[in-house]
Amino acid sequence: MSRAARVQDYLGVYLPGDTPAHRLPVGAKYLMLMALGVLPFLLRIWWFSLVCLAASVLVALVVARLPPRLGLRIGAPLWIMNGLVLGYHLVLGDWRRGVIYVASLMACLYVSRVLTCTTSPDALMDAIAGSARILRPLGASPEKFALAVTLMWATIPYLLGSVLSIRQAARARGLERSSWRFVIPVMVGVVGHALEVGDALRARGLGDEPEIEEQGRLR
Repeated sequence: MSRAARVQDYLGVYLPGDTPAHRLPVGAKYLMLMALGVLPFLLRIWWFSLVCLAASVLVALVVARLPPRLGLRIGAPLWIMNGLVLGYHLVLGDWRRGVIYVASLMACLYVSRVLTCTTSPDALMDAIAGSARILRPLGASPEKFALAVTLMWATIPYLLGSVLSIRQAARARGLERSSWRFVIPVMVGVVGHALEVGDALRARGLGDEPEIEEQGRLR
């Protein structure tokens, strides 16, 4: 499996299926995300955060029926970060606060992965556009807002995969300690990807509405 594919699996990609989580409306999934992933940060009760973490694991493995390697994997960097946060509060602070931070973060991550793995991109775009309709009186376009969020989400795996590929190439040449040399190749890749996305959008007639309106006014 390529590094880009592993990054996409880590973030969560849509997996077609007929599980109870797949059949849930998008709005219900967002409510579940708020209850299990956001509420623990607001209440800051250590045992409630642990309950939400356990519930999110059950949702991922039982309700969404995600493979354990996909549903529960978080990667070494996040394990290290969680260990440092928990160790700091165990030694220098209140252990309850460390449990709250780590358990709440993990619960939010797992429930978010359930959302992205069981909801098609089209359904996510429709839900985002529907929630952004309140911005229409301000002149905003809900459809463009949803498209921007979707493009941002789709670009994250590309960017992470690009960074990993460049690091692997540098390591093969013995340049793994010269991290500053990664900046220019990454920036070039980001700009090139943005240009490709822009050309693809223009080829589909997206983003030309202001120009068309201006031409209409001139006529």
